[in-house]
Amino acid sequence: MATTRITAGDWRGRIIETPRGLGVRPTRSMVRESLFNILAGRIVEAHVLDLFAGAGTIGFEALSRGARAVTFVERDMANTRLIAATAARLGCGERCRIERSDVAAWLRRAAEHVATADVAYLDAPYRATDLDRVLELVAAHPPALVVCEHHEQRHLPERIGRLERVRETRHGLTTLTFLQRSTAPSTT
Repeated sequence: MATTRITAGDWRGRIIETPRGLGVRPTRSMVRESLFNILAGRIVEAHVLDLFAGAGTIGFEALSRGARAVTFVERDMANTRLIAATAARLGCGERCRIERSDVAAWLRRAAEHVATADVAYLDAPYRATDLDRVLELVAAHPPALVVCEHHEQRHLPERIGRLERVRETRHGLTTLTFLQRSTAPSTT
């Protein structure tokens, strides 16, 4: 096992176990700190979706910083077991919902769950070919805010369905794109 640490909040410094190898790419601590500095008070009491959760690093960071609940969506069984073990170790199982599923398939089934979330975080594998489709599914029933972590060479449109890009930050090869739910009608 490899490990990463929670950067702030109630569990600052606590370890999250992650699988070794290239199958899971935990969000670097510098990127997580930037993300949560931008989100600031928006994360407190929020319901967060951690899509393509991997070992759940973003979701546990959100819980540490005051999120009310996190839904982790991850298709790999070993990773969902790691998430469950971390939730048990941190004593936050009642605030965690773990969905072992392909993200696109889960989004098609869980539209109401997505629409009532406060923040959705997408961290698809950088070479994923279905990210555009996943973003379209999220945009069909958008949460209040979507943050997409992606390779700096991938550019997301200004608008995806009812989501409108409001900010981008870059950290080396990693870009965070922030998309907010818009009340204006979609032109796409």
